Amino acid sequence: MPPYLVIGVGAGIAGAILFLTGGFGSPLLGIPLFFAALPVFLAGLGWGAVAAGIAALTGFLILTTASSFSAGIVFLVADGLAPAWLSYLALLHNAPEAKKQLTPAEQARLARKSVDLHSQEESAEDDTAHETEWYPPGALIVWTAFVGASVLVVAGLSTMLMGVDGGLEGSLHLLLADELLEGRAIESSLQEMGLSADPERILDLIALALPAFGILVWSLVTLGSMWLAQFILVRADQNLRPMPDLTQIELPGFLMGLLGGALVLSFIPGSAAPLGGAITIALFVPYFLLGLAVIHAISRGLAARIAVLAVFYVLLITTGWLIVPVGLVGLLEPWTQLRTRFARAEAPLGEEKD
Repeated sequence: MPPYLVIGVGAGIAGAILFLTGGFGSPLLGIPLFFAALPVFLAGLGWGAVAAGIAALTGFLILTTASSFSAGIVFLVADGLAPAWLSYLALLHNAPEAKKQLTPAEQARLARKSVDLHSQEESAEDDTAHETEWYPPGALIVWTAFVGASVLVVAGLSTMLMGVDGGLEGSLHLLLADELLEGRAIESSLQEMGLSADPERILDLIALALPAFGILVWSLVTLGSMWLAQFILVRADQNLRPMPDLTQIELPGFLMGLLGGALVLSFIPGSAAPLGGAITIALFVPYFLLGLAVIHAISRGLAARIAVLAVFYVLLITTGWLIVPVGLVGLLEPWTQLRTRFARAEAPLGEEKD
């Protein structure tokens, strides 16, 4: 039996088990849900996109049988097909002429073992020219945003075509009303906090913010799972591509135009406004991650770099509002070029860092 088949089935089973923890009702026991995509990424980045596809299908079948069809669909889209697609893209590369007969797995393993695929008589310039170029991490981040935005668009258009009043926001309001309003969950929470507010109004705000919050969390968790899978595979000497330098990520210029268009859509009255706001958040995530890359790059010259970054991440996680200024740093990076400026400042006299 091919290894990728065994790995794919095993990863699908593991992903389905992790996904099922979300139904336990306890926030602590539900934490593994956020790692449901990790086994799929391990299969895809370690054994190829076919293994990831098998994992996605296996998890879908298990969840459809053990839980419900809707649970299977959510896993298939969010934690199955999306990681499989990103794994496929991550393994795309431009192989030099001397390596065209080798698979990406063979190339990566030979590179890790420092095996020279070229003749010993070739010059250093020729070796540099024949380096394998892997799919850039910045493009993977943008694709993650596109996948999230596409799901939002499909969901929004589907609810509009179904005639649901208020589109995506209205459908979420209907879904949450039974539990949060009739179940008095909102009213109980307000009483515990000593607040007086209209539960109906609170539900409206939840339905409005939920798509944007959900896509933000999904994007960050998906990319975090992808990075963690690559980190594990590198340590296990099973990676098919080298670990990228995330401090050097670059984003395409057209993304700025798409972000501006989504932002304009969010200000148009009607059911399209919440959808535009959620898409804006999805397209803002790449700039947030670019901002993090800038902060990591410019912190290299600090004596207490680890301590400074630790404090920064504690504040980022505990406050949440730092996401906005960090994202603005990423938005302005094409013009400010902070990474280049700090690299030049840190370089010894007469030298310049890339």
